[in-house]
Amino acid sequence: MLVAMSVFAWLAWTSREEPGIGRVAGGRPPSATTSAIPDERFEFLAAFEAPGYKPDPVTPQVFRAAMAKYTQRKYADAAQALRTVADSKPDFAAARFYLGISLLLSDNRIAGIQELRTLTMSGDNPYLERARFYLAKGLIAEHDIPRAQQQLQDLIAQHGDLEKQATALLTQIQSS
Repeated sequence: MLVAMSVFAWLAWTSREEPGIGRVAGGRPPSATTSAIPDERFEFLAAFEAPGYKPDPVTPQVFRAAMAKYTQRKYADAAQALRTVADSKPDFAAARFYLGISLLLSDNRIAGIQELRTLTMSGDNPYLERARFYLAKGLIAEHDIPRAQQQLQDLIAQHGDLEKQATALLTQIQSS
């Protein structure tokens, strides 16, 4: 009985020292996705310029028309046009990649994240490295740091062109 009372007293004492932590029975542990990073920092870390696009005459005309909107920074219009291309040609990685980017830049982050995640999960393709990088940016914007870290770690493991940028971004989100 004395031990039980001692444990109860210790729990009561430590829960007062750390309010909100929840060391008492029924208390919830802090969320893995919650952090002390201020919103402005999330916005800064998630910000990016749209990746460039070089026209390719071999691509379908409907894709080139969508990409004309993309290069004019009309991302919502580009997303709508790219959605048509991606739906009609699900294996067309370029359409999925630029659709994901357009959605992220037109404030439709969740849909952009889904497109880029689909592309990263589809296996090896010419857009895999960049898709992981921009997926991480979208996840950071949504305050989903654990999944962003995983994407960046996977990208670093590829040892590609974006390895240094991914390492720097990973360091920044881990130190925040």
